[in-house]
Amino acid sequence: MKKRMMVALFSVVVVFIACISAQAQVPKEGTVSGVRAFSTTSIKTVAMGKERVTFVYEATGVHIGDSSDSILHNSSFRGVGSTTIVKGTLEDSGFCVNIRPDGDQIFTTYKSTGVMATGIKRTWTFVGGTGKFVGIEGGGENEAPLGIRPAAEGSIQSYTRMTGQYKLP
Repeated sequence: MKKRMMVALFSVVVVFIACISAQAQVPKEGTVSGVRAFSTTSIKTVAMGKERVTFVYEATGVHIGDSSDSILHNSSFRGVGSTTIVKGTLEDSGFCVNIRPDGDQIFTTYKSTGVMATGIKRTWTFVGGTGKFVGIEGGGENEAPLGIRPAAEGSIQSYTRMTGQYKLP
């Protein structure tokens, strides 16, 4: 019985040390690439005549990194933003909280422009984080395709291919 308890205690210590060392091995700088899939359901729209519409939204989704050691791989995210469309030209901006599997959070802002018929180009910026990601800097770009039919009325589903870089203090 005593031997089993010692083996169990040793196993817990080994797992704890492995978790600490795995968390400590985030490189001080690197690249970010992957796909973000998301859905929006809290859309509030204000139409202003026939040529202008503004809406605010909340989006939730996941990021699948191109490699498993990407700082955003397997993270979930929640974002809020607003979009204005005037005569088919779109401007969009918002904020996201990315929640990593280890619980650390990474904060981003974004701005988008585009023409409704051709697609949306977005730039994003790291603006902070928690845990290992306090003081993170960097950013990148992504593009969102158009033409994905919503799964339910009043919702939007889409994905983006995201690329960029980061630097930690």
